[in-house]
Amino acid sequence: MIGFTAQDDGLFVVWEVEAGDCGASGVINDEAAAEKAMLDALATFQQGRGRVRYARLAPAPRAVYDYRYGTTLVTAHRADGVTVSIAGDAWEDTP
Repeated sequence: MIGFTAQDDGLFVVWEVEAGDCGASGVINDEAAAEKAMLDALATFQQGRGRVRYARLAPAPRAVYDYRYGTTLVTAHRADGVTVSIAGDAWEDTP
């Protein structure tokens, strides 16, 4: 389907980066844009890890919403200034 995005199915794409005590994250409805944002953020650190995964908003207590996470699309690991991306979920396997 032309112009289809994750949000059309009620999904969002969440990206996050962890680098020691620092990090970055964002939410968007485009997989390619989320991957680029994650890699750009990760590139600002000497070492760290990042991932892009689907999420859906779900009601939580006290009228607050929470994310329910789904499939991880890509995982990245950065060490000594070099970033390696892996399709799928390798988040738990990276230091």
